[in-house]
Amino acid sequence: MERFRKKWMQKSAVILTAFTLFTAGASAAIPHQVEAKSWKQDLKAEEWKCNDPVISTVYKDMRKETKKPHSFSEAESSMETMNKADIMDHYLDRNHRRVTPYTLIRVVDAVFSIDLQAISDLGVGKQTSSYSDDVLERVREASPKPLSDEDISQLSKVRVMELYWLSYQKRLTADERYTMINEIFGVNLVGIAGLEGTGVALFSKNQWISQYDTDLFIVETGSDDVDVWVYPTEYFKQQTGLEENPEELNNRLTKLGFSYSEEKGAFYYADPNGESVPDAFKGQTLGTIIGFIQEQYKDLLEIENAA
Repeated sequence: MERFRKKWMQKSAVILTAFTLFTAGASAAIPHQVEAKSWKQDLKAEEWKCNDPVISTVYKDMRKETKKPHSFSEAESSMETMNKADIMDHYLDRNHRRVTPYTLIRVVDAVFSIDLQAISDLGVGKQTSSYSDDVLERVREASPKPLSDEDISQLSKVRVMELYWLSYQKRLTADERYTMINEIFGVNLVGIAGLEGTGVALFSKNQWISQYDTDLFIVETGSDDVDVWVYPTEYFKQQTGLEENPEELNNRLTKLGFSYSEEKGAFYYADPNGESVPDAFKGQTLGTIIGFIQEQYKDLLEIENAA
């Protein structure tokens, strides 16, 4: 119970001041040497289940699945089998008649602790100049006035999502919602849901995207996803006595194009064209780190579960 209750309760408190450090040709700053602090919060079960309407709704549905009322721990046990994407889909599909783009923003924040509104307000995340043809066409289709590609690039990401949503003229499926968020904000929620338990923390769009107590390495991207850093968490340093990435991990990252920068104090990659790093590269990077952890440091991930 403790593990699940903690996992869902604390919202990321890291929404930093907007800055433009990661554009093409600009010199990148030293990455945030941020300790991977716990995002978890200790609350009593009864207080927790009523604290967030999204989680409370899913909890109540889990209780209704049996013929007899059952305890918080039993409902929680059912929810343990659901990842964050499952929780979000359950809530949105259950309330589909009332779902709007702004409902989606609220639910993503409640479940994933990712603030899409802040990403839009700060103008960070996926570069607006790299919107796909599908996004551009849908926005133009739904717009009340003609829009050029340049016009669309000047719109806030939330406004782009609003128009994109309107173009469907129907209820969006879960897959369509995920595609929309990734295409506009550069946030792959399905991939993020799969990071739990892998040992990889993700700091992107000026906020923690995924973070757990036993994460071993931090993948950090710049405001426009042009730059990527990889460096160890404080937990990894405490458990291993190492202050930097293991040499073998760096060797594997080197094959992807990373190199160590004294100036930046971390293993680092920048897209040579100054464009947002594509999902395929992000997947390669995360897969490389996760594979290394499974081979070399899997035991460190199991310490909390064994406690």
